[in-house]
Amino acid sequence: MSQGGGKPARGWVIVNLGLVLAVMFTAVSIIGASHECRQAYARLQALQSGQWNMQEQWGKLLLEQSTWAAHHRVEQLARRELDMRLPKAAELNVVAP
Repeated sequence: MSQGGGKPARGWVIVNLGLVLAVMFTAVSIIGASHECRQAYARLQALQSGQWNMQEQWGKLLLEQSTWAAHHRVEQLARRELDMRLPKAAELNVVAP
């Protein structure tokens, strides 16, 4: 394994250097993958927060729409702004098919 003088054989030095480089490359790759994973997770959380806000706004808009389209409100506007009224019984005509 060693050549005279207690020095390791040149082949082992190259193997050890290769292993050290492989370990360093692997460590850098793991750090990069972890960083990308954290960024993706942060993006996911931001998108989920946006989705929650949009769903909340959609619910408020539906409530507002139902308020504006309520029958009693439409009837009040028809009476007040268009001067509409329910017809009297004598004014009704029934049409047979």
